[in-house]
Amino acid sequence: MGLRAVVKPAATRWEAIAAVPAFALLLTVPLHGLGGDQWIADALYRLEGGRWALRDAWWTSTLLHVWARHASILAWVGACALLAAGIRGRMPRERQRALAYLVVAVAGSALLVGVLKQVSGVDCPWALVAYGGRHAPESWFAGDGACFPAGHAAAGYAWVASYFALLRIAPRWRHRGLCAGLLAGTIFGITQQLRGAHFLSHDVWALALCWVWSATLARVWLWRVSAARAPEADIGSFAMTARRRP
Repeated sequence: MGLRAVVKPAATRWEAIAAVPAFALLLTVPLHGLGGDQWIADALYRLEGGRWALRDAWWTSTLLHVWARHASILAWVGACALLAAGIRGRMPRERQRALAYLVVAVAGSALLVGVLKQVSGVDCPWALVAYGGRHAPESWFAGDGACFPAGHAAAGYAWVASYFALLRIAPRWRHRGLCAGLLAGTIFGITQQLRGAHFLSHDVWALALCWVWSATLARVWLWRVSAARAPEADIGSFAMTARRRP
């Protein structure tokens, strides 16, 4: 157990964590800087008949926006309830710790993206003149919009934290947890792009921020035992084994 607590997964190493926003920044160059965002939005806008026809459609607006957001919130509330029941019951301490991490990680991702949305000054596509709106494009942090990063996509991507929680207590299920978060965030993100609410780069940064937060929190929460304790644990195990030998 001592060795398992000390050896941090590759995804929680600082260089791996730093690589995620670096890669997002590289993607931002062709998307935001070279017009990739606009090219994708233009194509969707034309396919919808020169207007955001799906902005108020039931399956995009109600099902995959409102109801999906509520489903994410209910899942988080369910995790909180399970944690409370586990604390009062006989849930192993390790599982309590992983579940508490998941609760904080998901809420933290939503809060982080929500705060950045309010200060980024980025308009939604539907607010721009090119897509039937009234605003001219503004530089980031120079306008009065609140559409970057993508908040709805983050409601799904926040659940990539389940990868780290499961890696700690049920490693065989970790990829399923990761896929669930990625799939939810991707569906939520595409939905909002179809509605004219976000550009692709907004979703890219929502995922990057959710991953960086989740990985950093996992590093300090789930694998926080110092390496100095590893030799002690190993020496203690060796001593106990030696005593049992004839």
